[in-house]
Amino acid sequence: MKFLKWVVIILIAVPVLFVASSFIRNKVVGPEGWAMDNTEKQLKAKMKDPESMVIRSSFIVRINNPSDKTTTISICGIVDGKNGFGGYTGGTRFMSRSVLDDKLNTFDTHEVEMDNTEDKRAAESVHSLSPFEDIYWNPSCVDAEHPALSAQK
Repeated sequence: MKFLKWVVIILIAVPVLFVASSFIRNKVVGPEGWAMDNTEKQLKAKMKDPESMVIRSSFIVRINNPSDKTTTISICGIVDGKNGFGGYTGGTRFMSRSVLDDKLNTFDTHEVEMDNTEDKRAAESVHSLSPFEDIYWNPSCVDAEHPALSAQK
């Protein structure tokens, strides 16, 4: 009978501890951690070899908007991964945009985008910004420490 009692206790305790540890981790990492978790998950889904993915030179741009009680959290940086030949590609810029809404008590990562090398080459050939730079990077990844990108002449 004691054995059955311990089995029941373990069957109940393990899931409770798992849920509690997940809840505590979520509270500790906060919105920036949630944004990074979501970003990594979505970037891995875009990679040829997700297990080889490495994020380098990443930074966070946080913009508070008191009028609607939201905070936009952008994570920007370089992601690298192995190609079909097993070598690292050299890295590609990425950005993600997440919104923390204090009024609705919600958090969501709205977009995770990566630069496209063909678009970048085409834009450089005509001395303009690539669509990624114009639509995603400059509006989301610019702050006092990280200046806006401009077209090269």
